[in-house]
Amino acid sequence: MIKKQGALAFALLALTACSSNLQLPAESTSSTVVGKLDKTLYLRGDFTLWDAEPQYRMEETQPGIYITKAKFMSPGKVYEFKIADEQWSEGYNCGYQTEGQLTLGQPLIADCNTVYNYFSFKPSKKGWYEIRLDYRNPRVPKVVIVKS
Repeated sequence: MIKKQGALAFALLALTACSSNLQLPAESTSSTVVGKLDKTLYLRGDFTLWDAEPQYRMEETQPGIYITKAKFMSPGKVYEFKIADEQWSEGYNCGYQTEGQLTLGQPLIADCNTVYNYFSFKPSKKGWYEIRLDYRNPRVPKVVIVKS
C-alpha cells in the first residue's frame, strides 16, 4: 500500500512538473513584441507652426513602423520637430531621449513622454525626406530620417 501511494505521489509530481515545464516555454518564446499605437500621430514642427496637419500624419507601413514625408526646401536651415498626437498627450509626445540632432539614416532613441526635447535636422539638399518612427519595441522607440 505504501509503495502504491509513493508511486502515485511520484507520478503526480512528475506530471505536475511536466505540465508546468510545457507552459513555460510557450510563454517565454514570445520575444517579438510589436508596439501598436492607439492614437494618430503627426510630424509637428516649426514648418507646421507645431500644428497637427493631415499631410504630416504618420502612417503605419508595416507592423510597428510609422512613416510620413516632409519637403525641406532650405538647405542648411535647422528644422525642428516632434512626433505627437493632436493633444500632445503623455506617451504620444515623442522627442529625443539624449540627443536631438538627426543625421540621415542614423536612428535616435525617442522619449514619448517629453515636453520639450524636439528633434532637429539640417538638410544638405532641398527635397523630400521620409521621417520614420520605429515603434516595434515600445520601450525603445526610434526615429530616423532618410532622403526620399
